[in-house]
Amino acid sequence: MSGFPENPFMNNTPSSSPSKSVDGNRVLKRPLGNNSSSSLLSSPSRRARTSGSVIYGDRFIPNRTSIDLNSMKSIGNTASVPTLIPSVTEDQVELQRERQSRETFDTVLKNELFGEKLLRDAIGKESSIDRIKNTKPAIPCYQSAAATASVEYEEDMPTTPPDSDERPQSAPVTPRRALPQGPEESYRPSSNSMRGASLLTYRERTGTRPSTTSILQSHFFDSASPVRPESKQLLLSPGKKFRQIAKIPYRVLDAPSLADDFYYDLIDWSSTDVLAVALGKSIFLTDNNTGDVIHLCDTENGFTSLRWVGAGSHLAVGQTDGLVEIYDVIKRKCIRTLSGHMDRVACLTWNNHILSSGSRDRSILHRDVRAPDSFFERIETHSQEVCGLKWNPETNKLASGGNDNVVHVYDGTIKTPMFSFNEHTAAVKAMAWSPHKRGVLATGGGTADRKLKVWNTITGSKLCDVDTGSQVCNMVWSNNTDEIVTSHGYSRYNLTVWDYQTMDPVAILKGHSFRVLHMTLSADGTTVVSGAGDETLRYWKIFGKVKAKTNPNSIIFSSLNQIR
Repeated sequence: MSGFPENPFMNNTPSSSPSKSVDGNRVLKRPLGNNSSSSLLSSPSRRARTSGSVIYGDRFIPNRTSIDLNSMKSIGNTASVPTLIPSVTEDQVELQRERQSRETFDTVLKNELFGEKLLRDAIGKESSIDRIKNTKPAIPCYQSAAATASVEYEEDMPTTPPDSDERPQSAPVTPRRALPQGPEESYRPSSNSMRGASLLTYRERTGTRPSTTSILQSHFFDSASPVRPESKQLLLSPGKKFRQIAKIPYRVLDAPSLADDFYYDLIDWSSTDVLAVALGKSIFLTDNNTGDVIHLCDTENGFTSLRWVGAGSHLAVGQTDGLVEIYDVIKRKCIRTLSGHMDRVACLTWNNHILSSGSRDRSILHRDVRAPDSFFERIETHSQEVCGLKWNPETNKLASGGNDNVVHVYDGTIKTPMFSFNEHTAAVKAMAWSPHKRGVLATGGGTADRKLKVWNTITGSKLCDVDTGSQVCNMVWSNNTDEIVTSHGYSRYNLTVWDYQTMDPVAILKGHSFRVLHMTLSADGTTVVSGAGDETLRYWKIFGKVKAKTNPNSIIFSSLNQIR
């Protein structure tokens, strides 16, 4: 057993409620004390307002008595809002959420300030919210700041030439500082029907304090909303729904002695929902339906690669001495040993009854498991170790990647490649065929390259090229959605979900502390298991299940299916 217990995997999944202690009491997150520093972290209490002081949040909302010109300029000009630029280090979903929240905030704030004027100039049944969304931002021009707090509004001057008959739509109004007309005018409150909403109005100070009855009436019996009806409708309307991807794995298992070698491929998920893992000199099978862990075999040499046959009944295993063994998982014994390689077997791939293997001896061997010979074809097109190998059974095409930075595409078992791609500048181990588009291949380069490239193997052209910012160690192409999952090494140690249509990072999954070298996809296409040099296996729920297609209720189609 090579020093392993019967079940080497230890469940190390984090608790769903880490804020609770063992005895059920919630852990205090704020220190208690009487000094000033601890009191700031304690429960909030009402503090007396200081005359003339203003507490600002992340955004400044001007009031009627002191208008900050810079803030008004930023409110009037949408172009001044910082642009959120997508990056390979940020989730596209999170960026879209933040962008939507910023747009909603700006729209509501502009409507509260300029809503009455926009409604007055509205054409037809267009609301002030629609006017704000459909109007291009204009840079406001302000007059001298030496004026008082009374604010008036004027329309922007038309930009249409004098000889033009068309009149441009009015843009958001420009606030203009005006001189006071009297000693009482500067302290006169603005009403809802004149300037802005009740949220931004103020009242004169009176000598008498309002009674409790009047306060209750204002709170419970006043039907006036603190914001305009259009703003309230925008805030209550459902926003755009974004895809929910869990950022933490739902299951974490300890995997002692899981090799931290870029050229190894030590985990694979079968079509019968059994996960095979090579730990040191032993191989274990984990049945995800029952949770049972089965010890399959041991070896004196180390395991370097493994791959399930399509039916999930047999497992091919590569070793450091160049031998390839085939195990019957039902009988739990080796039924065949195949020779031919002179060095370690770094990659294995099946095409029905054809098993292909790539080795550090720079060769690719094609083996027919029905024939008595160990192999029937040897291909030597790479100048260094073959570390990536993937069959596409639908098109009968084979792709190979090597430590010589070259990607070859073969038509079946023919020795001469159809296409050779030399654009990578590092070893190519990560490879995946698209299950959605015929002949589309994705490849990923190592530390010196860091590129994710997609090729059309029918025409030999490159479709896209993305800099991932980190070493690409492995990848899978989702069967349920048109998305690619890549695992990374130096120096990000994460998983990235890419939308193939836009090549934007949909989600970035962090958790591993070493290179994520091993990765595989579940049989139903919903879960990705990643293995890293930190000796852990992490289960990520990324994709949803494919909806069952309903058969057409047609006599013609049903008869055609019966004929076929």
